[in-house]
Amino acid sequence: MNCRNEEDEGLPAIMHDKVEYVLDKPIGVIPNKESLEFATFDVEAHQKHIDNASDAQCVMLSSMSLELQRQHEHMFPYEMLKHLESLYASQAQTMEYEMLRDLFKCKLHDGGKVSEHVLKMIGLIERLASIRTVLPANVSTNLILQSLPSSFENFIVNFNMNNTKVGLPELHNMLKTYESSTAKVKSVLMVSSSAKSLK
Repeated sequence: MNCRNEEDEGLPAIMHDKVEYVLDKPIGVIPNKESLEFATFDVEAHQKHIDNASDAQCVMLSSMSLELQRQHEHMFPYEMLKHLESLYASQAQTMEYEMLRDLFKCKLHDGGKVSEHVLKMIGLIERLASIRTVLPANVSTNLILQSLPSSFENFIVNFNMNNTKVGLPELHNMLKTYESSTAKVKSVLMVSSSAKSLK
């Protein structure tokens, strides 16, 4: 099957027409003209499916490496997508395992910056979502809270007692604010303690 030139009308049209269906179902086989099925078979719709699939195939092939193009040049989009899914399924599973491992191992140690730590965890959660491993919001929140040191214990107790429901960006801001306020309190206590010792 040959791809048409980019100047042709058909290829830009794929950007506007709703042709995603070519990824969801294979092109049917035309029934035998002598069969009962042929009487109700929509030949025009079948040809349109082929035309749309050809346009989509060109777009998909143009975004692939030469080796992948060679493997898929004789496939329609539906078959192409299924083949790609099987090729990369094991890779996605390995990525999921590694990202979950890194996420579960994340621990903020005393003295570390909470902002950097939480942003790292949010990044891992978002990368998991990009490979279709979407963690429930409460699980993501609890993973972050459980990764914090004992200096955040008061924050965690209040957060859970108030049954606080916030997104991860809001949680990040709340933790930064808490870290900043506790640092100020520590600073005041240290100044007060040193002043007393001078007396």
